[in-house]
Amino acid sequence: MFASTASTGNTELPPMNGHRPSRKPRLIVLIRHGESESNRDKSINQYTPNHMIPLTTTGWAQARATGAQLLKILNVDDESIVDRLVEKYHVSGGTLPIHGYARLNHAKDTNVVFYTSPYKRTRQTLKGILDVFDEYNALNSGVQLPHSQCYEPEVPRQAGVWGVAHPKECRRERHYIEYRVKDDPRIREQDFGNFQETHSMKELMQKRSTYGHFFFRFKEGESAADVYDRVASFQETLYRHFDKQERKPRDVVVLVTHGIYSRVFLMKWFRWTYEEFESFSNIPNGSMVVMELDETIDRYVLRTILPKWI
Repeated sequence: MFASTASTGNTELPPMNGHRPSRKPRLIVLIRHGESESNRDKSINQYTPNHMIPLTTTGWAQARATGAQLLKILNVDDESIVDRLVEKYHVSGGTLPIHGYARLNHAKDTNVVFYTSPYKRTRQTLKGILDVFDEYNALNSGVQLPHSQCYEPEVPRQAGVWGVAHPKECRRERHYIEYRVKDDPRIREQDFGNFQETHSMKELMQKRSTYGHFFFRFKEGESAADVYDRVASFQETLYRHFDKQERKPRDVVVLVTHGIYSRVFLMKWFRWTYEEFESFSNIPNGSMVVMELDETIDRYVLRTILPKWI
């Protein structure tokens, strides 16, 4: 059982020389992958490497629903198209309530950067999301991408540009949402060890509940405190991208990642104590967490109401 609570916080980036850095994205969004075969049946971990576990049919449906929900919070040309996509791909459950999202910047979102964990279930989740983005672009801008230009999780790239359309192909006065995809192993899930025997993992999970989720380290694996170090490194990379003026604009940055990683990311970003981290439960499969930039204070504000343990 868990209850929900609202939470806000600040970034670690202070204003530089009294001026706001000008390249920060309007939104940073964390997305947990859709339901995987392991979420449904833990015995798969006994013979399938964790990074090779795929989505279930439900997980694919959640991924497409998340794609529509992500479009719902973007600044787009035609919200009626988005509403149709939300209705088309709706699934029950999985979404978290958003509180106080104000669209503080109303400029159209035309450049979105996706970072994805290299695990199969996160890449497949991203595929479902981007299929919906391609559908929106086709309906709004009149551009039907060839298959070779659509994102494919089976064709991994360390850094890839997908979904690019020539401006002349787009309908006049219509904004095309261009996206880029970057694989980053630092945003993978907490390592629980290699092949996992179901009975022993149940015992370890019970011990973790008593010991504490943040400091408990799995044999041959990691603790959430170890994940924190990866998160710190990744966030430093994001900061460097925000500060480089010559880089292409990033209207929105999206991380397609995992449950524990998302919680640790928020802990580091908003400077939560480990006790605050322990109070939150994992976000549901296929749900997203929204951070909006408030330019008046040069800080990101958490707009999603997170689930908490009772």
